Amino acid sequence: MSKVIAALLLVLIGLALVAGGYTSLGTLYATGISLIIAGILMIILAIKMAMAMKCETKTPAK
Repeated sequence: MSKVIAALLLVLIGLALVAGGYTSLGTLYATGISLIIAGILMIILAIKMAMAMKCETKTPAK
């Protein structure tokens, strides 16, 4: 259960980084781009974490 919460938190942090990068694109272009890239990478990491968790739960019980 804690892995699910961690994955959701990573997605929320990633979305916050993307939103912050989008709002700072007007004034600080390089900072905005780097924040957007960091947010996208954070979301990808959360998806990979969730997929690994899904594979762990599908192992058959013996």
